[in-house]
Amino acid sequence: MLSLNSMVWEPSQPEAIERRPSVSHENLRIFDKSCWDISQSATNKILTGNKALDTHFGGGISLGHLVELIGNSGTGKTQMCLQLCLNVQIPKAAGGLEGSALFIDTRQDFHPDRLMGLALKLERQYAHRVPEFKAHKMLQKIHYVRCPKLDQLMATVLSCHRHLVDHPDIKLIVIDSLAFTLRMLEDGAHRYELLLELHESMRRLQRQHELAWVFTNVLTHRYVKQKFQVEPALGDLHSHLINERIWFTGSSELHLGKSWRTSRLIP
Repeated sequence: MLSLNSMVWEPSQPEAIERRPSVSHENLRIFDKSCWDISQSATNKILTGNKALDTHFGGGISLGHLVELIGNSGTGKTQMCLQLCLNVQIPKAAGGLEGSALFIDTRQDFHPDRLMGLALKLERQYAHRVPEFKAHKMLQKIHYVRCPKLDQLMATVLSCHRHLVDHPDIKLIVIDSLAFTLRMLEDGAHRYELLLELHESMRRLQRQHELAWVFTNVLTHRYVKQKFQVEPALGDLHSHLINERIWFTGSSELHLGKSWRTSRLIP
């Protein structure tokens, strides 16, 4: 079994956030890219492994998007995270991105044996088209960092830009789970402030490095209009800041939508 030592990426301490320089009018290149240019650009999708979901997304999860996987424990959220870390590496010869991934583990529930099983299955799937696409090489291209505490998660995300310069092929960053460490913070105002800081950092990295963020979240109970209802953790503003939310259910069905009430089943 592949040792995790070669995969571990230790975060540095958080750095002071640099103020963005002012942009002059001559540097604004507003009309350089059209919608046609974007449609004709190289592949910028990560296959999810679910045919119905990939069809709905037009070929997979887009780079530049924040995608949240929401559901109770044991519904398949981590499984999809692991699969995405492998699928982002599909060679260009087979229509993939040929990138790598960073897996940020806050729940300390990462199992390399589980990942290896998925990698071997993907290796067999592409054996005829790309015989050099091997499982052990896939695991070597997944960087791993453990962040059981909130300050470690903040330090990792805030220092990601320096690591992405050294690893420009990283096209996917996974946080499993985003809510786990944040919900340990009892001060709601401070938790809200840190959540916004994380979102700002993730968006900035997307603009600079063209990558996708995928993170998991949990369901919680909220008292609304004299009754309890089940809602995603982290609040309404967080829901508005993400691009897509995929709902996982105990019946293996997948739904898409910012809220459960308005979500739609992916057949």
